[in-house]
Amino acid sequence: MLLSALNGFVKDSPEPDREPEDIEQEVQQEFCSILEQYEGSKRRTAPSIPSFYKPKAKANSVGTLVKREAKRRKEQETLLLSEDELRQIWYMMEELGSYNDSGDEVRINYDGFSQVLTRCRECFGPQIEPYFKAPVFLKFERDGNGCISANQFLNYLNLRTTMHQNRLELSAFDPDNTGSLTTEQLEEYVKSLVPQVSALSDMQPSFLKDYGRIAVRKLLFFHGKNGAVRIRDLVNSIVLQELNELKNNQLQEHQLISNWFSFQSTQRVYKTFLALDEDMNGLLSRTEFSAISNGTMSPLFISRIFEEHVMRMRVVQGRTVHRDEMDLMAFTDFVLAWDHRTHPAAIKYFFDLFDLKKQGVITPVELYIFFKEIHHMWVHVMHEYADLSIYDVVDEILDMVKPKVTARIAPEDLAASGMSGIFFSMLSDVKQFYDYNYRENLMHQDDDSGSS
Repeated sequence: MLLSALNGFVKDSPEPDREPEDIEQEVQQEFCSILEQYEGSKRRTAPSIPSFYKPKAKANSVGTLVKREAKRRKEQETLLLSEDELRQIWYMMEELGSYNDSGDEVRINYDGFSQVLTRCRECFGPQIEPYFKAPVFLKFERDGNGCISANQFLNYLNLRTTMHQNRLELSAFDPDNTGSLTTEQLEEYVKSLVPQVSALSDMQPSFLKDYGRIAVRKLLFFHGKNGAVRIRDLVNSIVLQELNELKNNQLQEHQLISNWFSFQSTQRVYKTFLALDEDMNGLLSRTEFSAISNGTMSPLFISRIFEEHVMRMRVVQGRTVHRDEMDLMAFTDFVLAWDHRTHPAAIKYFFDLFDLKKQGVITPVELYIFFKEIHHMWVHVMHEYADLSIYDVVDEILDMVKPKVTARIAPEDLAASGMSGIFFSMLSDVKQFYDYNYRENLMHQDDDSGSS
């Protein structure tokens, strides 16, 4: 196009009797003019290139808050049943059904079930219909008269309402509709509950950040993958149910202490970490961490915790070094794993420590290596009898777990045996082995103290 335009310019211009420099300057000016016209037409006709990257909005930006509120209102189009509404439904089912012979349960057939739907539609609107569809009725066990338990159905309604409420609240912190919540989004969700829960309302603002970090570790430990948790895994989670229990204003002090998400529980974890951190650098060395058990955990077990769950590579002044100190989050994960040694998440956490060869199984060799240290502490720390046979204990452990493949313990074997708590305890802590070894004597002591 440019070439043809320049050729036309030369043909249309007569050959003047001018200096070559003047002619060259005129051609250069014409070229620049044609080029500008060409570029302008290209900009006007070129299609817009779509954006391939859209940065995520900040957690508390105006845009995020607006999207969160819009999503919450849209979700509320589906009916959430209040306690009063559930009570009304119960009265309808009680009226249209009949009590069983023992008088402790209301039974209702499909005709009565449909009549309850008609009344509920008039009281609550069409949003109630999904709860009363025929497939829902058929989910419940029916007796010889085709009746289901109204009590069980009301429990179902209560559960569905709770699940939907959980989904609604969690989804509000997922503005991009990914179906998952990141660690940061979970922290925002948990911290948003603080003003609503009387048991947390007295929390000092200075502790709020650490509270959020400690609290969400349980959600991540039991349900997390790659630093995020799927909302569908949380909506009916026992862990989330524990968090929701804090909304009950009638909880006693001992109930608050045992609830992971309470101020008392998170403070316990935080203060324990600070007490162990002797040099106050915000990290625990292996020596500092060993004080958590008053020196009864074996050095090998502690080393394996740091190797598997603490050590990270980082670059310092061009050199790759290992961080060999435990931060608050890694410490919290250990506390969760130790307190729930029979849970599948804890089994995975500890199994990696004992699987020295990374074969997916624990053999008698690993059992011998770990218990040899316990045996040494048994003699020199607990001052017990030295003729305790390591091989006998290894055989006892294998007999206790009963692996499917002889002498090869897999995570599934530990879960199926129900003995993972004892398994990990006796191979890691000499005091735990002492309690196991003398369990019958300790039981008799408890009985004697109870009778006296």
